[in-house]
This record gives sequence, C-alpha cells and structure tokens, in this order.
Amino acid sequence: MSAVYVRIGEYRSKYHSDVDCPSLNGKQDTYMGQESMAEEKAKEQGLAACQHCKR
Repeated sequence: MSAVYVRIGEYRSKYHSDVDCPSLNGKQDTYMGQESMAEEKAKEQGLAACQHCKR
C-alpha cells in the first residue's frame, strides 16, 4: 500500500502522490495543512487521484 497526501479540512477532493504538488499546497485562504494516509483509505473517503502530481 502506498502513502498519499491529502489536505486537512473540508476543501479536498483529490489525493496527491507528490508532497510538493501546487494543487495540494495552493489556496492558502483554505489551507489547513496536510496529512498522509494509505491510498486505499483516501479512495474510501471518495477522493480521486490528482492529475497534476508528478508520477
């Protein structure tokens, strides 16, 4: 199982494989930090893979 990164808070819809992805760290007015979790757990929460992350 691989770890992915997600935004903390209600404004999230994607999970990220790149911790430096601009989509993960952007929108500073709603940014409350980030956390890592298993990719399967992110999918269970209804999050989709970010298309901007470097693979």
